[in-house]
Amino acid sequence: MLANKTIEELSRRFKPEAAKDFNATFLFNIEGENGGSWLAKINDGKCEFEPENGQSTVEPDCKITVTAEDLELIMSGRMSAMTAALSGILSIEGELGLAMQLVPIFFDGQVPFI
Repeated sequence: MLANKTIEELSRRFKPEAAKDFNATFLFNIEGENGGSWLAKINDGKCEFEPENGQSTVEPDCKITVTAEDLELIMSGRMSAMTAALSGILSIEGELGLAMQLVPIFFDGQVPFI
């Protein structure tokens, strides 16, 4: 799956009710062919994704780095993010607790992010 399609899928899955009273900025680095970087700004029930081209002045609270292929496995539920993180496939920099809070915000019944 192309990285921009993955970001579109995350936007579609966003659950505003789960992000109420939650404020954080994430940098998703999707590596490999058709990869890229996106800032996700979650602010009190709203989420905005924007491509990150190195010009942003926003310092993310948490960075998540993964290959496009591995992210597709995680999003489809074929690999857990816990397994990916523990094996070094998925890298989290910054506040680990913030990454954990992505589960109810983007996923229903899955545990793709730690």
